[in-house]
Amino acid sequence: MNVLAIQSTVAFGHVGNAAAMLPLQCLGHEVWPVDTVRFSNHPGHGRFRGHATPPAEVAALVQGLEDLGLFQRTDAILSGYLGEPATGAVIARTVAAVKQANPGARYLCDPVMGDAGRIFVHAEVPAMLREQLVPRADIVTPNPFELGLLTGIEPADHAAACAAARALIARGPGLVVVTGLIAAATPADAIDTLVVTAPRAWQVRAPRLARRFDGAGDCFAGLLLGRLLNGDPPPRAAARAVSSLHAILEATDDARDLALVAARGAIARPPLTFRATRL
Repeated sequence: MNVLAIQSTVAFGHVGNAAAMLPLQCLGHEVWPVDTVRFSNHPGHGRFRGHATPPAEVAALVQGLEDLGLFQRTDAILSGYLGEPATGAVIARTVAAVKQANPGARYLCDPVMGDAGRIFVHAEVPAMLREQLVPRADIVTPNPFELGLLTGIEPADHAAACAAARALIARGPGLVVVTGLIAAATPADAIDTLVVTAPRAWQVRAPRLARRFDGAGDCFAGLLLGRLLNGDPPPRAAARAVSSLHAILEATDDARDLALVAARGAIARPPLTFRATRL
């Protein structure tokens, strides 16, 4: 299938499109990347070069794809880090136009805003995501901090996380996958992913690696979308995405940047498979 991916990229390392493209391609999908930010590397290295793509340029690139008649062939849209708040409006218009051309297209919104209590985007981005992009999304993949920013509900435990996810579902999405949840019921050596629909919820538990990884959420979004496009139901898609990501993180050793190419075999065939259990 064909995926229009609108998010950041880096020349070195794997975040944004540089983290999501290979998983999607290895799972059999074409990816048309439109970069909202072009940096030399992730800013977490302490220094970087590059700049955010002006929203008008993002719009022009997307318009070029529409001019080729590609919206009718777009099976999914993936968005992540916006760079500029006005880029959110470009994505909203693009999602509407793609769905008009192909009503079966799905939109996965990865609401990249921050983590662990720290916001690292422009102050206007959370409102843009809440009001413009999340209501248009079919799938949303927040971490617990982002889930709180979107809903005002702090997910201190699994029940609160499910309630917050369903508050998002009431605004439009059919599926919310909460990543990186460490709650009261989570063992110290584990990390949970919650898969939530309106009537049901599942948990995927994996070993916790006590290190920071840049691009893990972006990679997961690509893995999840790829599995969903291949026909996996949400619990199985999330479990297989978690399994692949865990193998990639283990292969990363002590580096911050994902060993995505070295561990590419785990994208389609993870060596260890975790399961989704019903909550």
